Amino acid sequence: MYQVGDAVLYGNNGICRIRDVTRMEACGATDDFYVLKPVSSEATTVFVPVGSEMLLARMHPLLSEREMRALLDGLGDAAPIWVENENQRKTLFREIMNSGDRLAIVRVYLTLKNMREEREKKGKHLRVSDERAYRETERIFFDELSLVLGWSREDCAAFLEKLPAAAAEA
Repeated sequence: MYQVGDAVLYGNNGICRIRDVTRMEACGATDDFYVLKPVSSEATTVFVPVGSEMLLARMHPLLSEREMRALLDGLGDAAPIWVENENQRKTLFREIMNSGDRLAIVRVYLTLKNMREEREKKGKHLRVSDERAYRETERIFFDELSLVLGWSREDCAAFLEKLPAAAAEA
């Protein structure tokens, strides 16, 4: 069980702090709920029923510093994730963000970052769903890097700029 003050990754809400565990009534039943506050959006509050295995499965502890450094060390070999069909790609990216699989989340981010840069060179933009996935994966990844390693967003971006281009090619 998580504790008040813990930071967790919660689906596409990203990194959240557990602010409280409170008893509430919802849908005619009374249950305990985790009260989550996304670190990137203090205006948002997420309530997760403690008794819902399905929703708790979307809640993941942050990586340790050691796990994060191992993830970063392996990014040079990270293969891109891409599906040509936009609807299938959108569904896949949403599933990846909800899975908590950090390597897959970063692979999506790097793939979309590279695609974005290539399209900008041609005077084009990413599709709206790809741009949304890019921003969400960046937010999730950078927020966790910041909390685990104490990096600023600028430090995160600078590190990723140093990666070989092959790591992000789609």
